Amino acid sequence: MNKKIFVLFAVFFFLASFWAGCAKKTAADLTPEEGYIIVTDYLGKKVKIKENPDYIGSIFAVASHVLAMYGDVEKIVAISEGNTRDYLFCEIYPQILRARIVKGSNTLNIEELAKQPRPEVLILNPEVTLDESMMKQLDKFGIPIVTIAYDNVEQQQQIMELLGTITGREKEAAAYNEYYRNIVELVTSRTAEIPEGERKTVYHAINELLRTDQADTLSEDWLNLVGVENVAFSGEERESIGTNKSYLSLEELLQRNPEYMIINGGDVLDYIEASPQLHNLKAYREGNIYLLPLGVSRWGHPYSIETPLAILWTAKTIYPELFTDVDMEKETKDFYLNFFDYELSDSQVAKILSGRGYKDIKGSGESGI
Repeated sequence: MNKKIFVLFAVFFFLASFWAGCAKKTAADLTPEEGYIIVTDYLGKKVKIKENPDYIGSIFAVASHVLAMYGDVEKIVAISEGNTRDYLFCEIYPQILRARIVKGSNTLNIEELAKQPRPEVLILNPEVTLDESMMKQLDKFGIPIVTIAYDNVEQQQQIMELLGTITGREKEAAAYNEYYRNIVELVTSRTAEIPEGERKTVYHAINELLRTDQADTLSEDWLNLVGVENVAFSGEERESIGTNKSYLSLEELLQRNPEYMIINGGDVLDYIEASPQLHNLKAYREGNIYLLPLGVSRWGHPYSIETPLAILWTAKTIYPELFTDVDMEKETKDFYLNFFDYELSDSQVAKILSGRGYKDIKGSGESGI
């Protein structure tokens, strides 16, 4: 059976059994009540939560980025460890470091979660809410849980709207989504007419040299909008690890020989420079290997909130003749000022666009070979 279909069946049966056992509780929780709202999360689950909660457990790093961008960083009382490695994020919002760290790589710190002030809602990713052992620990607290994730551009905008609804920040969410749609329209209006045979071939490395885009993910979707041929999908189905990692072999990468490579992680770029066998790649010979910019998040990462900037930057990098009027330094400054209320210095902009310095990436360029 296809791995993806198998995973979907497994998720379905887990959810069916889990929620069947909680049916009575769920029905009671969804009783309309003044001061509460009912939302539908990524998994399709309806959740009743306090309207505009005062204390939020943001146990998915991207949720912290969004909530802070909306103006609610002070409400975040619990975070995942990943947020502490988001260096620019911590520069803009140093108060995030006062939040309790309740989740590491694969563990929950229940003692920290139990401290006051206790979150009135937990925002998690599917990897946690579909982990039965973790959910057994969290169920003891009776805190409403909202699962978020997104697999494409449209779904990302829906999740941004959902988080705006939870925090009463609908206007902020609408402003972000309007900017997002305008960038997509700008880029697609200029790249949509590029003939198939003239589209540049591109390889996107995610944290490791051989880890690349998986089908039905945000990074696959936004790269399609740029009007390139993603070489991750030009051959046979790739090996998948878990539900969100996909790999090429070194031989496949060399055979597909992309014209451009966009790299998520400076260590990967360093590995390419130090590996003579990779210097025959067309992208290397022609000087077309680029680090994706790195700000609050790595632009274009599967859960980046700077996806609009990733789309524009990649389009200008690969098709510069179509975007001569786009100034990425100005665009970057405007984005952070408009959405984070933060004025970047010229040196900070240069650091962001260099793709280095604002986050520690676990792993190395050699991983996966």
